[in-house]
This record gives sequence, C-alpha cells and structure tokens, in this order.
Amino acid sequence: MLRLNIRHALPQTDIRIQHSRVDDSHMIPAQIHTNNRQARSNKTVTQVRMDIDSYPSRHSYGAKNNTDLTREFGQSGIADVQASTSRHAQNMWSFIDNAAKRGNYIQQQYKGKLFEEANKSGGIEARAIPDPRVTVSQPSQVVGESDLGDVTAEISTTPFASIQITTGSAETYLKDQGFIRRWVSQDKYDIYA
Repeated sequence: MLRLNIRHALPQTDIRIQHSRVDDSHMIPAQIHTNNRQARSNKTVTQVRMDIDSYPSRHSYGAKNNTDLTREFGQSGIADVQASTSRHAQNMWSFIDNAAKRGNYIQQQYKGKLFEEANKSGGIEARAIPDPRVTVSQPSQVVGESDLGDVTAEISTTPFASIQITTGSAETYLKDQGFIRRWVSQDKYDIYA
C-alpha cells in the first residue's frame, strides 16, 4: 500500500534590533563675563591765588618805594631850601644889626643853639601799623569729574542640555523560508527521509 510522507519546516522570521541610545548628554555650564572698571576720583584742587599788598605796613616802618621816596625827598628838599634861606637871611640881618654891639654876639648865638639842641628831648611816636591788603583773585576749587566705574557681571546660560541621541531601529527579516516536501513510500512511512 502506498503511504504519503510529508515533511515540512515552518518559516522563521527574525528581528534585528538596534536600541536607541544617548551618546552625549550634559549640561552646558553657565558662562560669566565680567567688566571690572574700578571707580576713580579724577578730582583735583586748584591753588588759591592771592594778591598781598604789604606796602602800607612796610611804609609805616620806613620802607618806601621809589615814588614815595622821590616825592618825600623832593618836598623835604624844597622845604629845607626855603627854611635854610630864611634862616640864613635872618642870621645875616641879625649879624648886621648886632655884630657891632658890645659882647660876643656870635659866640652867644651859637651857644644858645647848642643848648637848644642838647635840651631837645627825644620822643617816641606811637602809630597804628596798617594791615596788609589781601585780595583773593581766584579761590581754591575742586575740579574734575568722578568716574563711578563699572563692575558688572553678565551670565549667559543655555536653557537646554546638549543631548546626542542615536535612534533605535527594528528590522524584521525572513530567517528561514520553511518548506513542505511530499513523497510516497511503499508499505511504511519513511521517517528518515
């Protein structure tokens, strides 16, 4: 009797899987940028300018300038010449009138002058000494502008992390097609075929 032998293998599928992975994941650190310009005063003080006229004080002590000296000596010279001329004229008239009289008139006259000079008492004159005149023509001033400086920090950040992702994949393929074989054997099944 004929026997129908069947041998088969089922088809096999397989899946190639590549998992997704994160290659590089990190936060970018914040970066700080600073501007550091220190404050500076940049101010200075100008010197005061004063004009001091001490001539009135010095004049009271006898120190005189050329103008005053010339004026004073000029007036004194004119007065001395006038007084001397007047005195000599009076003396001459006195000599003319009295020289012929009895006694030594000229000697007595000179003795009288000598005693008059000797008896003059020296005096001290007290006067107030005027203060020097001080005029401030330019007062001292603070000039310049202050630099307040700039000490600032600017921080820049990124809102997201830097992430490198390799996406995964899944691929199915037919590993074995499988088969169905049929044959006929006589009187028994062929189990080894």
